[in-house]
Amino acid sequence: KTSRGSSGKDSPEATTTILTVPSLEDDIGIDDILSDDDDMDNVVCARGVCVIADDELAPELCYLDPENENFVCEPNTSAAATPSFTLAYLWPRALLLFCSMLYGTNFPLGRMMNEALPASAATSARMLMAALALSPFLLKLDKDLRPLAFLSGSFVALGYITQSIALIDTPGATVAFLGALVVVIPPALSAVIDGKRMGLRDVPQVWLAAILCLVGVGALELGPALSGGGAEASTLGGNNWAGDAWSVLQAVGFGTSFFITEKMMTRNPDQALPITAMQVGVTAFCSAVWAGVVGTGVLASGGDAATATPWLMDATTRASYALPGLFNDLDMRTIALAVVWTGLFTTAANRVGETLALGKVSSAEASVLLATEPLWAALFGNILVHETLSGWDITGGALIVTACCCNAIKPETIRNLVGLDDPNV
Repeated sequence: KTSRGSSGKDSPEATTTILTVPSLEDDIGIDDILSDDDDMDNVVCARGVCVIADDELAPELCYLDPENENFVCEPNTSAAATPSFTLAYLWPRALLLFCSMLYGTNFPLGRMMNEALPASAATSARMLMAALALSPFLLKLDKDLRPLAFLSGSFVALGYITQSIALIDTPGATVAFLGALVVVIPPALSAVIDGKRMGLRDVPQVWLAAILCLVGVGALELGPALSGGGAEASTLGGNNWAGDAWSVLQAVGFGTSFFITEKMMTRNPDQALPITAMQVGVTAFCSAVWAGVVGTGVLASGGDAATATPWLMDATTRASYALPGLFNDLDMRTIALAVVWTGLFTTAANRVGETLALGKVSSAEASVLLATEPLWAALFGNILVHETLSGWDITGGALIVTACCCNAIKPETIRNLVGLDDPNV
């Protein structure tokens, strides 16, 4: 369809062609969705989540170009001008920032839970709570999306399980900073799987983000060794290569899920919560299998701390670690609250809030606001578990967060800035 500016003139400046996303009210399959461009809705996407854009408030409208599968955003010239610092302008941005803050609490609370419970038990309890909370949305999942939603859920499970294993002996801020490497995974998959052109002229923002991530990881990993400890030492430093490797694998899991999920949601933005419900349900199932395998001793460790008797085989630990017994143990009250918080609020309710706010801001704004998650993780890590940051930690983390923000910059902005549009460059 064609959207025109508020002047209503048919000039090139006032007219923007917008390809939109099909409504699932019609009984169509994936192949039809890929080829049909009628009766479609505009979208806003950030970090693998896409929702229907609010045509009256969203500053830009985005669509999937059918010719090259690129995600394209155009200014929403028909949106009513909303002055800054009004409630209509502030609440969606404040909600997204609040969601990012809540996501940041997952890391220190994950460490706390892993100190009191086996990692598999903590993750299983948390995801079971989240899956139950989101289960009503699962019934609304379109049948054509179920296979892809299940596949993406498997990678979400990989992300959460490896994150939990990393948090056993790796500070939450480190896990969060390395997890932010997720920013380079979807572009890499687009190049490998979709054959998308990823040259410097094509996607300069991705190259900039990748370089910043590489330097940031180098600062986190090599900085403490180069400084020799001393004044630069922190609770985040050290050579815990295994924990760091699990943290990077976390980014691979989440990044792959973002890649798959965005493909589904750009064409089916009204399915954001049902798809999320499937992903969390699959994660809960995989976490339960992990807990069962480790808790019965089938797998010697499986990421959990080694114990003389597998925790599911001991009546005392089974009664305290598994639901609902966890809530009945007074000594575990703080941990039980952490399970409820990370399950119901930072996993389930947070996604609902993110979905509500996302359609009313631009994709770039949302990406930047959500990119603050590692900073919140570092802050809450200091408050809750007394983690401290060295100069290398701050430098590396800042570079990685900057990379996440740079990835939201429009390619033409960087090309114009550095002269990549010049044919002589």
